[in-house]
Amino acid sequence: MVNESDALDRAPFYIGDRHIDPSLGRVSGSNIEQTRLEPQVMAVLLCLAKQQGQVVSREDIESQAWANRVVGYDSLSTAIIKLRKALGDDSKNPRYIETVPKRGYRLIANVSPAVPKNSNITNGPISESPSINTQTEAENTNRNSKTGNKRLQLLLVLTIITAGLGIVLYDKIPGSLNTSQPGQRNTIAVLPFKNMSEDIQQEYFSDGITADLITDLSKISGLGVIARNSVFAYKDSAIDVREIGKELAVAYIVEGSVRKNNNKVRITARLIDAISGRNLWADRFDGNLEDVFALQDSVTEKIITALKLKLSDREQKQLARKYTNNIVAYDHFLQGWKRFWEYSKESNALAKEHFRKAIELDPEFARAYANLALSFAYDVLNGWTNTPDVNLKRAEELSQKALELDDSLVQVHWAAAFTAVISRNHQLALSESLKVIELDPNNADGYGILATTLNYAAKPRDALVQMRKAMRLNPLHPSVYKVIMGEIYFNLHDYENAIKQFEHALDRNPDAQEPRLWLTASYAHIGRIGDASWQLEQIRLEDPAISIASIEPVIPFIDPMQLKHLVDGLNKAGLN
Repeated sequence: MVNESDALDRAPFYIGDRHIDPSLGRVSGSNIEQTRLEPQVMAVLLCLAKQQGQVVSREDIESQAWANRVVGYDSLSTAIIKLRKALGDDSKNPRYIETVPKRGYRLIANVSPAVPKNSNITNGPISESPSINTQTEAENTNRNSKTGNKRLQLLLVLTIITAGLGIVLYDKIPGSLNTSQPGQRNTIAVLPFKNMSEDIQQEYFSDGITADLITDLSKISGLGVIARNSVFAYKDSAIDVREIGKELAVAYIVEGSVRKNNNKVRITARLIDAISGRNLWADRFDGNLEDVFALQDSVTEKIITALKLKLSDREQKQLARKYTNNIVAYDHFLQGWKRFWEYSKESNALAKEHFRKAIELDPEFARAYANLALSFAYDVLNGWTNTPDVNLKRAEELSQKALELDDSLVQVHWAAAFTAVISRNHQLALSESLKVIELDPNNADGYGILATTLNYAAKPRDALVQMRKAMRLNPLHPSVYKVIMGEIYFNLHDYENAIKQFEHALDRNPDAQEPRLWLTASYAHIGRIGDASWQLEQIRLEDPAISIASIEPVIPFIDPMQLKHLVDGLNKAGLN
């Protein structure tokens, strides 16, 4: 261990096989990407390194790293999360930083200087250092050279949720629970049905059955249904259903399984009292693959009967309407859906192939047109195309075709709203968002896209109301909800709350650049120029060519003063 602890503040050293350079704020290693740490996070690491092997209390770390300043409880927790990510550590099986419950943290890896004091003593893996730094810098240079067309992905606020389409990578956020009372009557959560098929690749099918069941139950006005993103946070979880019921604040839980074997399908399902854990109903449904829609209907009807719900004529008609009668087209649709939420240029291209095949097999398949429209819109959103205008026009055409085929479907209207926001057609986006909510009052993502539309139409106060509804309906909401809420607060000039939202989003997904951009402007507006400059530096690592000129054309504000507000913050941070 390094005896002169003060030297750790200046000279490079090793923690295990990780190379730490305090002067540059960098962490690197042979099997991790080089990471630049914020000054405060590096200060926490230095504090632990100086007391290697010892348990250091939260109070001592905060006192040393923050120089006796008053900090929020989450500040240290956030710093530890960032350190573990930078070091490539796992909190459950730590190799570097150990959490000691109710006591603090301990650095359990060895600490050694990067440069030996004499040629006869080797205190650390010195030979790795030059190759690590050279290799990492080369990788960064190569990555930076490829970021010219990432600007839309970096800047556009439209990383908004896709209602019922599952493209969000759901992440469970502790504390983001439903504000309704636990066990409230007529509230239900449908947990992801297990794939019992021998082929693991059939999981797209069981996921699709789950999503369709959520969609069908959401059409019932007297039933509160937890959003897909929240329930899929429990996929493959062994948590007791009563505990899940408490976390989601629901009275009932549905769980089940799907087995698909050649042309045969078996769906099992049970309805559970979330408070007692008692089964209220359970059944098994067998049939041929072409009977899968009837099997789904049977599950829905049994749940409605068990809960003694009364349906209106309109709700009965909505539940009776099916997307397609062609089971092969439906299968392609589900495969495309799975590829779509993998969220990459390659997977999006594969998704489009499946959606096109579904349309070829059933030219009346409205949801396939809607999802194909979204695939083209996502090409534009993420810079996955060299012809954004062509792709956006195609998305608009496909979205309109879906509406013409079946305007009773929530997903079709959501796709239309999403495409309209990207096209800067705020009036259309507003009307389509409202239609989503009219058709499905439980649709959290409907309120999310309504909030986004209002925020960019110079109505952030109205947007705030709608976004709070979205969060209540989707209690374990993905981090992108935080981004939308942060942007709303920013437009209300409530920078402190905006910063909290963006920091939460980055804690969940440190690689996300959209919240980092807005966080930069938020810091600058309250005078935290140092923090703003650091965030801007991180953005430039991903997009060295970023500029105000590249930002202004892609932010869909209807009011130029809103755009000026964002630009002014970025100017203060040092972006020209």
